[in-house]
Amino acid sequence: MEPTIAAEGSGYRVDWPSQGVSAQVRHIRARLDGFKAQVSIFHQGHGIHRSTPTLSSVSGMDQLTRKLNKRLPEGDYNINWEQIIEDLAGITIDTHREGTAEVALSEVPEDETVAWRVDNLLIEGNPNLIWADGGTGKSMFAVFLSVLIQEGAIDTDHGLITQPGNVLYLDWETDQFELASRARRIHRGLGIERPSGIVYRYMGQPLVEDVDRVRDIAHRREIDVVVYDSMGLAVAGEMESAENVLSFFRAVRLIDRTALIISHSNRQGTIFGSAYSMNSARSVWEAKKSSGSAGAIDFSLFHRKANNIELQAPQAWTVQFEAEQISYMRGDVYETDAAGSLSYSDLVYRILKEDGPKSKEYLEDTIAAMKEEPVERIKRNVASAVSRHKKKSTVVETQDGHLALATASQEGAWTL
Repeated sequence: MEPTIAAEGSGYRVDWPSQGVSAQVRHIRARLDGFKAQVSIFHQGHGIHRSTPTLSSVSGMDQLTRKLNKRLPEGDYNINWEQIIEDLAGITIDTHREGTAEVALSEVPEDETVAWRVDNLLIEGNPNLIWADGGTGKSMFAVFLSVLIQEGAIDTDHGLITQPGNVLYLDWETDQFELASRARRIHRGLGIERPSGIVYRYMGQPLVEDVDRVRDIAHRREIDVVVYDSMGLAVAGEMESAENVLSFFRAVRLIDRTALIISHSNRQGTIFGSAYSMNSARSVWEAKKSSGSAGAIDFSLFHRKANNIELQAPQAWTVQFEAEQISYMRGDVYETDAAGSLSYSDLVYRILKEDGPKSKEYLEDTIAAMKEEPVERIKRNVASAVSRHKKKSTVVETQDGHLALATASQEGAWTL
């Protein structure tokens, strides 16, 4: 039954198979003054006309019909252009206004699993955000993750399992030459000889003003993951504005791909901009730089927010810069000077694991020093962490009143 319509990029593709006619409808603007869109008409696969008519206007449709009759007269080609344009306007407007169909929750199948694009780091199909101070290496890490995703499973020591896919890197901060150089050096560090397949686009304006073009690129290039570097320039206006931030995330959701968003911290050391930055992302990681050796950057990642899943374990990374390559190595956050950012529960466990059975006072003094806080301020948090470990039987008291890790001698039985 003609015509047929299907979503395509930033708009739709409409087909009249029996007539050999098709139309691409993009850059739709549905406003009070009319329903406008860029319409490209094809016949037998060849483009014959492109314009931006008002499809909700009779005069707009008539003008488009006259132009098409001049290109391919109805009498010569037996094409009823007036009917085709009426069909085009009706099916496009109705489909666009219908939006996403409603659904009964009782009909939604259960899905208790989380799909990861990068295991325990980037959640598939959702906006993921990494933020940090400048100079932490977050943009370079975004390129590293992009390379891993684009290249698929790689035999390295990075310890990350990735779901392969095509990556689009949207860059507001540098240029194609800088990103290409980073990708080549990371390729060499990973031992990859083939050239990068990452698609790059320099962004000269806020995302909301360019979202249709990005959607079209994502469709045409079959993109699975989009990197936004960085949010400060991608947002239209001040990031303290809730509406500006929400508009950015609405654009991200319109693009409808797994998103890795890079952002900065403010002067107070928290995520820059409105609280809606934290609220709108599905998963949020904070990167903290550690003191590294010459020619290297050390940083740790801390999971600050997640929806419907537990917070993931922190990660430590060393980035080694050499003349021709960049190499990434996994480390232990507890062994870095960012260890104080670990949770109280993690610190209690690690101190007892590394130092053996210790008194409650020893834990308090050690954790207070690591977090650079007065002992009195952290006592309650340490007590809560110890209590949680006791309930889970991961920590027990010794006969002399010290605290120690428990070891499993058999299922359901814990001994020192």
